[in-house]
Formats: sequence, structure tokens, C-alpha cells
Amino acid sequence: MTTSANSVAEPQSPTPEGGSRVGHWAVSREFCPWADPLVAALKTPLGLLTVAFISALLLAVAVGSGGLWAVGSILAVIVIGTLWPTLTIRGIRGQLGFARRRACEGELVRVSLTLTNRWPWPAWGLTCQGGLPGSAAAACGSLPAAGTVTFDWSFTPARRGRYPQGTPLLATAFPFGIRNASRPIDASNTLPGRGKNPRWSHGMNAAAPLLHRELTVWPRTVPLTSLLDVAETRPSDERFTDARCGDAGDVLGTRPFQNGDSLRRIHWPQTARTGGLVVCERQAPASSAVRIVFDSDPALHEPLAGDSSLDWSIRIAASIAVAYHREQAAVECCFGHETLVLNQGTAGLTRFLDHLASFEPCPTGHTADCQHEHDEHHCHRIHHRHCGIFQVTITTHRGLQQRTEHRHVHGDQLWVVLTPADEHQRRSAGRGRTLWVQDACDPLIAFQHAWERLCHVG
Repeated sequence: MTTSANSVAEPQSPTPEGGSRVGHWAVSREFCPWADPLVAALKTPLGLLTVAFISALLLAVAVGSGGLWAVGSILAVIVIGTLWPTLTIRGIRGQLGFARRRACEGELVRVSLTLTNRWPWPAWGLTCQGGLPGSAAAACGSLPAAGTVTFDWSFTPARRGRYPQGTPLLATAFPFGIRNASRPIDASNTLPGRGKNPRWSHGMNAAAPLLHRELTVWPRTVPLTSLLDVAETRPSDERFTDARCGDAGDVLGTRPFQNGDSLRRIHWPQTARTGGLVVCERQAPASSAVRIVFDSDPALHEPLAGDSSLDWSIRIAASIAVAYHREQAAVECCFGHETLVLNQGTAGLTRFLDHLASFEPCPTGHTADCQHEHDEHHCHRIHHRHCGIFQVTITTHRGLQQRTEHRHVHGDQLWVVLTPADEHQRRSAGRGRTLWVQDACDPLIAFQHAWERLCHVG
């Protein structure tokens, strides 16, 4: 029998025969599954000490009373190692605070933990666990008797959200690591620096800065120095003409007085010359408008560059919104079945980024039952009042075929597609003006470069 030169024989796993088959069966079979909890317990310090205690007790009974000192020593270690952490942790109170109220992903934030010891003896081996995902447990070391110590360390949030997430725990396993006793850090206590006792920094006295109980982490953004021209958007109700009449700006001309005009707009020289009331026509501020849409359905997203493509979509949407908001444009961001309008000024941008920081998508298949908390004044059911608005749609290659959110668009549209597809797949899936962001080390930087190229090319 002949074989083709291009054919490759598939490797076959060797079949054990004879004695090797019996040995394979003996080492791969679990004979006592009921003993697994017992084996796991014996691997703990308390399990090993229990075995040592029983062995020493049997040896003392068989040999003589001279071995009872070993039995007593092991028993003392078990009792002290079990009760001492519980007793210590009951007399310690902790207060956790952040030096900043808001930060961005990847920024260093100083965290302060103030511990108060109510016992007349010192405490050792204290750690702060939980509440800060991605951060290792903070070792606090020792705490003096009847004293207060503040420990500071730096925390780098890797993902947007509100911190602490969950309840931080104050734990200790001193002295033998037999039992790890913990208690939640009470968030109802007065923050450090605002109570009756002075705040102490670790090793020296320090002024008491204002700390915040909660840290809001905004999505990371990149600066967009170039923006798409306003002329590329379609005007709605003549919003983009610099000759639109309004109540501010330069004087465009004069016209006869009409009922409802302010007396402050009367042009008195022309009124005296013509004998009738004449008012000034002024310019209305020209403004551009942009709508930013990103798909929030988890079924349309997948892992991308060590994170979810949904998180990258939110970062891209925030970058575009911040750039247009800086130029005094009318910006609205849509996700799910909601729209969020950015008000002018720093307060409007802050509320918008706070909302993105706390946004969590509905689980797949539960969109109708999922109710998010939204600000009634700024977040409402989407209804496209500006039909000619310029829209930037951020989605994935799955969203191009399975798109369900904000399907109807009347105006210019730019697609930003996050995809790990190759070049030939990208060309076959293209539609209109599209920015393709591949699975790079940092998709946000890749989007920034692609956006700048599009703005320069037109």
C-alpha cells in the first residue's frame, strides 16, 4: 500500500499490555474516595498537631509517664494557636480609607488602614485581606498595646469600578498559623483624622488628611488630539450654521421689534433714526453633536488582550466622549437600551465617567429582567431625537452579524470594530468607514493610532 507524500500519520498513544496495564490501573484508580476529606484535614497544621498529640499520648501510656510533658506541650500549642487569634482579633478595630475619591485605571492610589488595639498587650501578624482585587494581602505587622497605628500602601486598580469591592477583612494567624481568625473592617466607624483620637502615621505623627470611604475608578482613556470635522456630520435643524440667530455672540444685523424680545436688545440709535423699535440680531453658538454607541451584550464579546472586549469598548467610548466634550460638543452615549447625555462642564463629565465606572452588563439571556440603577435626570430610554447626528458605533466582529442594539441610524456613522481577525477576514467583513482594532498588546493605543490616521486622511 502506498501513501501520499503530503499525508502525515497521526501519533497513537501506546496501549499498556500485561503487567504495565495492571500498574497503570493501580496508580490511576481511586480506591478510597471517602477518605479524601480526612487526607485534606491531615495536611493542615491542626491536623498534623492532632496526629502528633495522639501519637505522643499513646507513647506515654505505653512507655510511662515520662512522655506526658510532650503531650502537654502539644496540647498547649493547639489550645494557644486556636484561641489566641480569636481573642486578639476581637479587640482590634480597623478603618480603611482612600486618599482620593476618583482615579483612573492604572493610577496609583494611596490606601490608609488605621488599626486600634483595645487590649493591654500588643498584637502581631495582622493582615488586611479582600476588598481590593488584584492586590495582595497587606501585611500590617505589629500593633502596640492600647495604641493606634496607621499603615499606608499603594494600590493600582486594574479595572473600572467602585472600591472596596466586597468587605475587607482584618485577619491574623499568630502565633502558630493553626487558625486564621478574621473580622470585617467596620465601615460605619468614623474615618481616620475625623474622630476623637489623633491619627498616627506608621512610625511618626502626621497631619490627618481627609480620606474617602469609597474609590471610584474611571475607565482608562487616551487623548485624541484630532477630531473628525463637524462638516462630516449632517446638520439637524441648522445646528451647525454660524449664521443662526440667537441671544449671544456677534451682532448679525437688525430687525423690527417683535413681541417677546428683550428690551436690552433694542438698538437705540436705529430706533431713534427710524422712529420704531429696532432690535439687534446676534449669533447663536455653533455646536456639533455626536452619539457614541457600544454593544453591552456579553454574548457579543470575548477575551481580548488579557481583558474583555467590553471593557476595551468602554475605554474607547470614554476616550471619544472626553475628546468631543472638551470641544464643547453635544455628546450622548448609548449602551443597552439607555442613553446618557453629557452635560457641559466638569460636573457633567464627572457624572458620565462615574456612571461608566459602575456600569455592569446584564447577564446573557436576562436582559429583560435586569434593572440597573440610573440617574433619572441623565439616563433615560433612548429615543433618537437628532436624526442627523454623527454616530460612532463600537462593537466586535460578532456584533457586525448579530447586532441588536441601536440598529436604526439616520446620518453618518463610523464603525470601530474590535476583532482578532486576520487581514483577509477583515476585508471580507468591511462596511463603510470602519476602524479595525486588532488583538494587540494594548487595543486602546491601537485605536488611538487608527483614529489619528483617519482624522488626517479624512
